[in-house]
Amino acid sequence: MFSVREAFRTGWRYLNENAGFLVGVHVVAIFVQLAPQILLGDSPETRGFGAIAGTLLSFVVALGLFRIGLGIVDGESVGYSDLFSCAHLVFKYLIASILYAVIVITGLLLLLVPGAIWSAQFSQWPYLMVEHEMGPIEALKESSRITRGAKGRLILFFIGAIILMLLGFLAIIVGAVVAYAVITVAGAYVYRQILANQPDAGEGAA
Repeated sequence: MFSVREAFRTGWRYLNENAGFLVGVHVVAIFVQLAPQILLGDSPETRGFGAIAGTLLSFVVALGLFRIGLGIVDGESVGYSDLFSCAHLVFKYLIASILYAVIVITGLLLLLVPGAIWSAQFSQWPYLMVEHEMGPIEALKESSRITRGAKGRLILFFIGAIILMLLGFLAIIVGAVVAYAVITVAGAYVYRQILANQPDAGEGAA
């Protein structure tokens, strides 16, 4: 099974090797999400449309960053255009995000532990959606299958990611972007390691 420490080390190593691109693409992703509010302003007439457009664009670039993370870990050539390469999946992503949130919130309402376990169990759905263009239900089910035996380490990874982001914010904007970039690659590494330890995952995901 994957090592949480090695996941963050891998994220940091790839950041050092691709610093200009990774920092740049994350800065672009942030500006894309903020663009509707910046362009439309905060007037009552445009506020609602700006919020909807910003949310959809945040989903588009999130999908793109998952794609970029996988490409870097796989040794593929990636570019800024990949940030928008999965835009056609945006509504699938929206539905899956809602379902995932409902699952996690339900677990948290029952008790904290089920919420943490379910958040890990179903956490790999974005990668499955990006890589195999799965639908929301299919991606969540496949995530549940491939994370058997990995949920404890996934929870530790998420805790580490939260701590890293908090440290990044303490270092103001640049630190937050760097932390975001490390987590993007580290998360893709974790997904690949989970698949590597599930020999039948390829058949289930096909």
